[in-house]
Amino acid sequence: MRTLRGYVREAQTGSALPGVTVSIANLGLGTITDMNGYYSIALPGRPFVKIAFSFIGYKTESMATDITSNVDLNIEMQPQNTTLKEVVVKSQSGTSGKISESVQMSSVSVPIQQIKEIPTLLGEKDIIKTLQLMPGVQKGAEGSTGMYVRGGGPDQNLILLDDAPIYNTSHLFGFFSLFNGDAIKSVNLTKGGFAAHQGGRLSSIIEMEMKDGDQHKLHGEGGIGLISSRFTLDGPIKKGKSSFLVSGRRTYADLVLSPFISEMKNNTGYFYDLNLKASFDVTPDDYVSISAYTGNDHFKYKTNSKLSNESGSLNWGNTAATLRWKHRFNPGLSLTTSAVYSQYRSLARMNRDLVNDEETTTYHLNNQSDIRDLIFKSDLTWIPSAQHVIKTGITATSHLFTPSSKTTVGTQNDPIIGNAVQLNGTEGAVYVEDTYSPIPALRINAGLRVSGFQGESKTYVQPEPRLAIAYTMPRNWAVKASYASMSQYVHLLTNSGIGLPTDLWVPASDHIAPQFSQQVALGVAKDMRSGLSFTAEGFYKTMDHMVAYKEGASSLSFGTANAGNWANQITQGKGWSYGAEFLLQKKPDVLRAGQDIPSRGRSSNLTNSILAKNSGLAMTAATTFRW
Repeated sequence: MRTLRGYVREAQTGSALPGVTVSIANLGLGTITDMNGYYSIALPGRPFVKIAFSFIGYKTESMATDITSNVDLNIEMQPQNTTLKEVVVKSQSGTSGKISESVQMSSVSVPIQQIKEIPTLLGEKDIIKTLQLMPGVQKGAEGSTGMYVRGGGPDQNLILLDDAPIYNTSHLFGFFSLFNGDAIKSVNLTKGGFAAHQGGRLSSIIEMEMKDGDQHKLHGEGGIGLISSRFTLDGPIKKGKSSFLVSGRRTYADLVLSPFISEMKNNTGYFYDLNLKASFDVTPDDYVSISAYTGNDHFKYKTNSKLSNESGSLNWGNTAATLRWKHRFNPGLSLTTSAVYSQYRSLARMNRDLVNDEETTTYHLNNQSDIRDLIFKSDLTWIPSAQHVIKTGITATSHLFTPSSKTTVGTQNDPIIGNAVQLNGTEGAVYVEDTYSPIPALRINAGLRVSGFQGESKTYVQPEPRLAIAYTMPRNWAVKASYASMSQYVHLLTNSGIGLPTDLWVPASDHIAPQFSQQVALGVAKDMRSGLSFTAEGFYKTMDHMVAYKEGASSLSFGTANAGNWANQITQGKGWSYGAEFLLQKKPDVLRAGQDIPSRGRSSNLTNSILAKNSGLAMTAATTFRW
């Protein structure tokens, strides 16, 4: 067996091109490049091959040659600047770019360029709100960035930014998400048919990758909106070898209005976020990246009246950093290792003074939720033959939780004292999976993930088998089926109906069992000559040990025996969901970086999402500039 491998990059910037179709027409083989622009194909049989690299928006690179041994072939693709009236793309049999030839189901990739073009509130482009338009995804309260995927709760979605988990995705009480589209390269939502390397939540996994900077030229981009401004700068550190990216965003209403409105000193707020990334091509076989994110919301208020006075402050934010190393041992063997730090913190403090018969009673609230993760993960990919792609890996996470919720009634001079305690937990998982193609028409992904959690005094271990099957039929039809079991060891206690950051993250413990789900899905997919692709899926999901407050309970309760004592107010139950989803998707004539336009539609038990090319007028209150 011989292996053809290499990197595909943009010729002008040197940045990696993910999603490039690499096809070998005379052998009926194909693949697509990963997030780093890397591809690898096992070549059986004849040494003569016809290779083509194609990507919408770029000139197709093709060649014919004899390959008698393992070969490294790196390609630089030139942008296609010519405007064409019509483009017809015909895929060779075996090319994995077809949806009917992929074993994956229940997954949607959302192009960043199209996210920027969807009109949103006050001109702020929002990745999470775009995902809420996908089939099977239901948004929460109006203005909220929370998502309910196939009947699951907001805490059942694992959101990863360069492998770092993000626990709270909202700015401005849920009206905007914290992900800056100028700094994100790709977004992928998986809501079923999970592979063994995916785990940690019951309902969905959202994987986001930050952009690499331009290795050849300095670039800048910015925007001015009604509530915030943003700026992005990227360029080479060492030309052709390394790059950097800096992207920031901040509100400025507090800075602009405070000098003119005296009340703004007591009632003000702002949010900011900052993305940083540095990428290094250390050797042809070694790629290293360092990425970081930090963001915070701060609000304070004060009101006065004859009967009551109220004041308070709210702070919440995320910090994350990832060090990633990818190494290729040989053409069919590669290792990706990541060290991750993630922290979420929130603090809400409120005082209310009620005046009655010249006596003042003060109500205190102190609500705190901190979670810190230290994560190590390593994933090995082995391609022993053209029929097998084997992946195995290990993940270890050290959790530190600090939940606290205290509500008291006292006098004005009573201090605000919380009941914060530190809870430690260690979560781990090992997995192995194989994507096996015994015949060209049949693809099977089978795997086993074994996850576990060690709390203060109790250990949980849960096997999670996974299976996905896709069979390609004539006329580009495919039938797909999948089964996946998932476990979740962290839980979110939500105060229903309250749009404040007063929810608590807590771990599994002696009294709180891990959540567990099983999901089966069956569907069909078809690729059409017109460029349309169609998928229809039905699913059924059961969920055990779902966590919630008892009826009538809340971490904000006053004057009861359990006031503020979250540990005594928890109950667990069962849930189930089922439904059908339809998606009709068409690629527009011209798309930047070869991305697909996202679907539009509402989600429910029966979801119809019909895709059409955007047309009409859209008004946004923002100005963008770039050089």
